Amino acid sequence: MSKSMQTNALLFAALFTERGVLATLVVVQVIATLLAFAPTAAQDIWIRLGVISLFLQLTFLLSLSWLFLLRSILQRYSRFIQSVSLFTSLLLTTLLMSIAVIFFAGSVIEIADPIAFILRNLLIVVLVACLFVQFLTIYVEKQLQTNALARAELDALQARIRPHFLYNSLNTAAELTHYDPDAAEQAILALAALSQAALKVGKGVPLAAEIALTKQYISLESWRFGERLKVDWQLLEPLPELTIPCLTLQPIIENAVCHGVEPALNGAQITVQQFISKQTLTFIIENPISTQLQKRIGNGMALDNIRQRLNLFYENNAQLTTTTRDGVFRVKLVLPLVIEEGA
Repeated sequence: MSKSMQTNALLFAALFTERGVLATLVVVQVIATLLAFAPTAAQDIWIRLGVISLFLQLTFLLSLSWLFLLRSILQRYSRFIQSVSLFTSLLLTTLLMSIAVIFFAGSVIEIADPIAFILRNLLIVVLVACLFVQFLTIYVEKQLQTNALARAELDALQARIRPHFLYNSLNTAAELTHYDPDAAEQAILALAALSQAALKVGKGVPLAAEIALTKQYISLESWRFGERLKVDWQLLEPLPELTIPCLTLQPIIENAVCHGVEPALNGAQITVQQFISKQTLTFIIENPISTQLQKRIGNGMALDNIRQRLNLFYENNAQLTTTTRDGVFRVKLVLPLVIEEGA
């Protein structure tokens, strides 16, 4: 999606969110209150407040309803066309509502000059619409800046990931070339897959692809650790069909290998469990903590790095927590099954 199309989509996305509709109703009610309590008001204030509030609320809700039905078409056009559509919808609805008030509410509110009444209503709605469009424009610009900042942060995190993949994987492939050329070839293919995945950090990939990538990483490390590395996969059958951020599960497994398997003289087993509910997909990864564990410089992607990328991708709707109990390190990863529009 181009930047202009993204901006257009954000304009209507801001308008038709719960917050956007609520903001519209609140602004309209404030204006209705100001008009009802105007010093020149001749009628009973509370009757005027009720009539004006009902008139403005119905006008804006009906206008937004027309636009909502046409949103898929209007999102293809520029912000100028969308703004004109908003003004046109409001003015036409105001005209129809004003005529309806003249014919059906004449006994409740005194209308001395119907033409002046209609023109005054149109002027009020135009002024409100100008403020409303300005608010939407400011919101869209801020949202675009937020998205650009998030993209820049993801790029910075991605730059930190690539060297690690190259360092560990190339060392393994170099060792294998001396005694097992076929295994070296497989290691290089796994390295290619990992390097390609590093270029996709921050982008969504199918869950099955992320798990396949993780298993390629395990096979790569198995040549290095041999029987010391064991992984117990307890996955759902069939796998849920959903999209998750690239390099979500693999770095967690890598962290378990670095901290649970590598320091243990006799190796260790990593357990990967998967659970699903109506709203979330949960992974639980466990590895024993070796008593010989020593701090290793450059030992892989930190869990904070993963947490940052998840927060950017899911807008703080994902959870990554860690616990240590009875010599077992446990990572719990909870991902929402539905990504909100605009994520």
